[in-house]
Order: sequence, then structure tokens, then C-alpha cells
Amino acid sequence: MSHADQSTIDFLTEYFAVMEAKDYDRLADFYADDVSLTFAGAPTVTGKDTVVAQMSAIGGKVESLAHPLVNVWQEEDGVVVFEVDSVWRFPDGVEKTIRACSIFTIEAGKFTDQRIYVDNSPIAHYLS
Repeated sequence: MSHADQSTIDFLTEYFAVMEAKDYDRLADFYADDVSLTFAGAPTVTGKDTVVAQMSAIGGKVESLAHPLVNVWQEEDGVVVFEVDSVWRFPDGVEKTIRACSIFTIEAGKFTDQRIYVDNSPIAHYLS
């Protein structure tokens, strides 16, 4: 697996900046209509509207959520694997950083599949 090219890194960086800004209308533009999302141990959800609703629900529980990229690799078929430090900032002032690994598939400039592997147990009480 090769390290990702700059255009893929830029695409991910823009996506995470839009997520952190909580611009959910623009966030929807990153997803294919039939996108699927598997987040940690939660059941897989399918469909752009469902994924955006889930992202909005998480965004409503945080002050902000940044995703500095650590390492990014990609395959020729649009599969991107990356490590990210999820920096969770909560309304009570608490900030926690949790390392995650994700596998995303990008087709025609849209995410078609997102699989996010992370142990959010240190912040579970904030997300429930």
C-alpha cells in the first residue's frame, strides 16, 4: 500500500474541516447517495441522509471535533486507510484525544463507504 497522494490528503483535510465547522449541508456533498458508515461498534447505517443525521447528532454533543491526520495510505481502487487523532472538545471544557484508524472508499469524489475503528470508551459518557 502506498502513501496517499496530496489530492487525497487535501480531500480528507477539507472533509474534516467541514465536519468540525458543523456545516452539515456541505458535509452531505461528500457522500454518495448510498454511502454506508460503520462507526466503532455501532450498527452500519446506509444512505446520505442517515449518515448526515448521525454526524449531526454527534456534533450536537461536542463543542468541536478535529481530526488531524497522522498517516494516510491509498490503493488504486479508491480505498484509503488512515490514522487520525480525534480531538474531542466538550461543552464543559474537557478535551480528549483518541487515535482512530479508518478505511474509506472514494468513488467519483464521494465517499461510498466509511469504516471507523476506534475505542471511544474514555468519552462514552459524553456520547450516550
